[in-house]
Amino acid sequence: MAQRTGASVEREAVGRAVRTAHGKTYGLLKATVTVGDNRGFHAQGIFARPTVYDAVVRYSNGLGHQRPDHQLGAACGMGIKLFGVPGRSLLADEPDTGTFDLNLINNDVFFANTAYDYMVIEELFAELPEGLANPARRKTWMAEFLTRRGTLTDPAGWLWDELFAMLSFTTVPRRNLLSYTYNSMGAFRYGDHIAKIRTVPTAESLAALTHQIVDVRADNEAFRRTLVAEATERDHSFELQVQLNTDLARMPVDNTSVKWPEESSPWVTVARVDLPRQDIGGEDNVAAADATSITPWRSREEHRPIGEIQRVRQEVYRRSSIERHRINGQQRREPVSSAQLLGRAGRVVSRSVTPPCTRLPDLTDSQYG
Repeated sequence: MAQRTGASVEREAVGRAVRTAHGKTYGLLKATVTVGDNRGFHAQGIFARPTVYDAVVRYSNGLGHQRPDHQLGAACGMGIKLFGVPGRSLLADEPDTGTFDLNLINNDVFFANTAYDYMVIEELFAELPEGLANPARRKTWMAEFLTRRGTLTDPAGWLWDELFAMLSFTTVPRRNLLSYTYNSMGAFRYGDHIAKIRTVPTAESLAALTHQIVDVRADNEAFRRTLVAEATERDHSFELQVQLNTDLARMPVDNTSVKWPEESSPWVTVARVDLPRQDIGGEDNVAAADATSITPWRSREEHRPIGEIQRVRQEVYRRSSIERHRINGQQRREPVSSAQLLGRAGRVVSRSVTPPCTRLPDLTDSQYG
């Protein structure tokens, strides 16, 4: 991982190390996360009681390249960092920072499920989008993916779920970053339960968007310019939802390439993410976003990531972050507030009253036995 992070300096030719995934950042926004008056099984961990957290949201492209948007896919990430969260972080080298991260992406499945798969697939992932766009390479690329570069000789063990998950990313439409639903893909502890997490734009926020079209052919930086325009013009909001695992057979933890069916367990809103109207148009905002570290293991024991691919991420993300910050001469230290992180890189234009979080229905034990 450190070698690949270092190699990105030469590969991307932008004078610094670039993440092997989510390499291009689109902006960093001040946010507020309001936890609702949750009931029953949904009142767990940091969502156990009503509270308000200072936060930031980082948007990025899923590929590990610094290129014009038309040379990248539409797989995009939404990283959320909360401040002032009580309890010890699961990251051993920063136990008392008070920050809590959520890594989300605009798809509901992932394309690697084991450590070995991840190591091989990550190398193929680095070839995208050319690997699938070039007809001369496409078939061999998919064959290498499916057979884990020839190490899987029995067709019964080929990575069909993972390949279909990877190809599903090519069908994501290019839209306003604030219009997507963003998913954790991997599972987490949710107190005494297991869950996945996602954000969904509120109906009023989605209806208010005016920059629906993201024309990457007309504008090399269409995603960022659209985000900057929307952020400057109005407030935006999302519902933060959880899906409890109620059937391990139909909702596997170690196969992130399989979507958990909503008929087995509905998504339930436990908090609200509000983005006040703000100016993120400066280059210092992009620099602040690029220096911000987001990892699913900056969490708490009540929300420990679970499943093999989640365990892989713990050390891979940490070492990659350390190496990238070292190469780029950036200080790797968690901020204590959105104001400290953003500085002048994000200025709230106006403040509005945050609407209350969606009230959840009472839950009974029989619903999630």
